[in-house]
Amino acid sequence: MLNFIKIISLIFCAFIFSKNAHSQTFEAGLIGGVNLSQLHGDGLAGFNQIGLNVGGRVAVQTSDRWKWNIDILFSQKGSTKGKDDPLSIPFDKYRLNYAEVPIMVSFLDWLDETDENEYYKLHFTAGVSVGQLVNFKVIDALGQDVTELQNFNETAIDLILGATYFINQNIGINAQYSYALLDVRKEKEAQSLSGRTLTFRTIYMF
Repeated sequence: MLNFIKIISLIFCAFIFSKNAHSQTFEAGLIGGVNLSQLHGDGLAGFNQIGLNVGGRVAVQTSDRWKWNIDILFSQKGSTKGKDDPLSIPFDKYRLNYAEVPIMVSFLDWLDETDENEYYKLHFTAGVSVGQLVNFKVIDALGQDVTELQNFNETAIDLILGATYFINQNIGINAQYSYALLDVRKEKEAQSLSGRTLTFRTIYMF
C-alpha cells in the first residue's frame, strides 16, 4: 500500500513538472480540522463520529484558473451510536485511523483585485484520496472492546468534492464531502460498511 502511495505521488510530480516551470506557481501549506463521519450499513444514523483531519499540502497552479493539490493527512473516521439509534444495534463505535494522500484539482473563481496581491477567493475542488488504515478500534453495545474480532480492509479509496473560501491570500475555510469506493470490511460475506465523511478545515498557505 505504501508503495502504491509512492507511485501515485510520483505520477502527480511527473505531471506537474512536465509543464514549463515558468508558468507554474508552487505553494505549501498546513491543514487542520475535523471529520464528521458515518459508516453506511452499520445501522447507525447521522455523521456522529468526530475525528481529526490534519496534515500538509503541496500545490501547483498550472494556469490562471486551475490548481493541483496533493495532501498528506492523518484522518480519523468511523461511526458512533447516537441517542436516537436503536439499542439493539450490536456496535456502539467504530474508530478508523488513516494515513491519506488526496490528489485534487481546483477551479479558481471570484478574483479579489482589492488586495495588494490579487488572488481567487473561491476554490472548487474534486479528486480522489488513497488511504492506508493505520489502526482501528471497535466497541460493541456492551461497551466491550471487540477490535481483535474484526478484519478491516487496509486500503481506502475515496471520491472527494469540496470548496474553499479564502478570506485572504493565505487563510482558507474548507468544506468537503468524501464517498468511499471500497468496503471497510475485508470479508465479502460480512455486512457491508462504506464510509461517508463531511470535513471542515482551516487551510494556511505560505
